[in-house]
Formats: sequence, C-alpha cells, structure tokens
Amino acid sequence: MGLVEFADKEGVRWRVWHVDTPASRAHLMDPQYRNGWLVFEREDGRERRRFNQVPDDWASLAKERLALLCQVAVPVVAPKNTPSGAQPVMARPDSDPR
Repeated sequence: MGLVEFADKEGVRWRVWHVDTPASRAHLMDPQYRNGWLVFEREDGRERRRFNQVPDDWASLAKERLALLCQVAVPVVAPKNTPSGAQPVMARPDSDPR
C-alpha cells in the first residue's frame, strides 16, 4: 500500500506515504533521513510533516497510531518559488524565534 488516508483527533484529514532515499543520493541527505521517511500531508495541502523512524508495517498501522506518528512528525516549511527556481523543503528549526 503506497498511500494511506486518516483523520486525526481534531478531524483533520491527512495522507501519509513512504519516501525511500536512493542509495546514490543517501550521502547527500541529512543523516536522520538517509533510510527514508514518512510524509504526512494535510488533505487540503496546507501542511506537511516528516517522520524518520519508519515502522516496517507503517501501511497497516491503525489509523489512531498513524495520527500519533503524525502528531510527533517534524513540520516542514513549504517550498518557495524564487527567480532561481523552486527551493527545497527544509525542516523548521525548533528554536524558530517567531
């Protein structure tokens, strides 16, 4: 199963899927994401999160368990289009001064 949909306890609908890191590019990745990660995306596209401790059976987990993983997943900053093209999505620092 490549895509799973669920709702969190507030009723927000999410999609989750697994991203594999190609071996040829793993050395370029943040070490915590070299073995792949789960992407959690709100159904309306307003938010994405990453979870790097991918359970082997993630696609068959109960919806409540997926909601818990989503809750602790790291939010990511949306990509920005600039004159030089699309910029990569980066994790938001925990110490964001906003």
